Amino acid sequence: MQTVIGVFDSVDEAQSAREALLSAGFQASELRVQSSAELDRGSQADGASPSLTDTTRRDSDNEGFMAGVGRFFSELFGSNDTTQAGHYSEAVRRGSSVLTVTLADDSRVEQARSALAAAGAVDIDKRTESWRQEGYEGFDPASAPYKSEQILAERSRNQAQMDLLRQSDSAGSADTARASQVADGTVIPVVREELEVGKHAVDLGTVRVVSRTETRPVQEQVQLREERADIERRPIDRPATDADLKAFEGGAIEIHETAERAVVSKNARVVEEVVVSTDASLRTETVSDQVRSTVVEVDKAPANPAMAGQTSPAGSPDYRSHYQANMASMGGSYEDYQPAYEYGSQMRSDPRYASRSWDDVEADAQHDWSSRNTGGSTWEKSKQAVKHGWESMTGRR
Repeated sequence: MQTVIGVFDSVDEAQSAREALLSAGFQASELRVQSSAELDRGSQADGASPSLTDTTRRDSDNEGFMAGVGRFFSELFGSNDTTQAGHYSEAVRRGSSVLTVTLADDSRVEQARSALAAAGAVDIDKRTESWRQEGYEGFDPASAPYKSEQILAERSRNQAQMDLLRQSDSAGSADTARASQVADGTVIPVVREELEVGKHAVDLGTVRVVSRTETRPVQEQVQLREERADIERRPIDRPATDADLKAFEGGAIEIHETAERAVVSKNARVVEEVVVSTDASLRTETVSDQVRSTVVEVDKAPANPAMAGQTSPAGSPDYRSHYQANMASMGGSYEDYQPAYEYGSQMRSDPRYASRSWDDVEADAQHDWSSRNTGGSTWEKSKQAVKHGWESMTGRR
């Protein structure tokens, strides 16, 4: 017989865990909840389901509620672990709810443990340590259960401790912006964020597995043999023989009576081993986020002021309209041709091509384009976009 125990901060969490276990195929008779009497009264007032109220609570009315809770956990843990039994009793006294799963089939222990951990069972050892910092020395059956206001204060402290642990796991960062006067020789740092995915352990709580010795009556049948003397007198009338005359001289005959008695002995044998271990598994998780980088854009003003306003920077609506009118029918998106538009517009600022006509520079432009775009768009497919980018910088569109 194995018992899996989970501690929850509220009745609602214990009820959710209980419903999850029922949905997973556990029987209602295997599940028992111990919660504060003050919580039970509040649940009844709020119209909550009475199924969470343990029947042993009514049995312990005459001995005091907390004494009955202490007796329940003492019987559960046995005489060898009274300390742990006291910690769980103290958790109930302070307003927590304890859900126990009693299983005859040991193969279902891990399933119950995982379900309780997933439902948010707290670590009773860490919780006990925080109590000791407040002066807790051990469970006292004579102590009264916490009242409603004390339970709320206890939960607030627990929540504050959990929030403090979360804050220590991650540090926040603040972004600051500043503006400065651009001077000659100013260096503009180009910053790019890179996504770094790390791992940290998350405490899923503690679920305790308790084993105990259970006594049950056993009956066996055994056959016992008895030997007793059987004396029979028979009337007879015949002449006496020599043997009869010899026996007439007297003597004694002894007959031993025997009987078997049942002897009971018990031999302890190991018939099964329960191995308690943890099952570690790896999973791949895709983490999505946005990263930032510094983009420095340079606008080059035309050498001839008369040309101002006639240039079309890369990505302007003029390029898109040219793409829609001339290139869309050739297949591919605007982004496929955008490098060609940009290349043509940048050619005009290259001293090698600045004072030459398009017909004069086309061969050189084709050679340069082909060397840059190995495996990319062909010159014949990109030539119109390059030429249009060139003309946008010369003002001869």
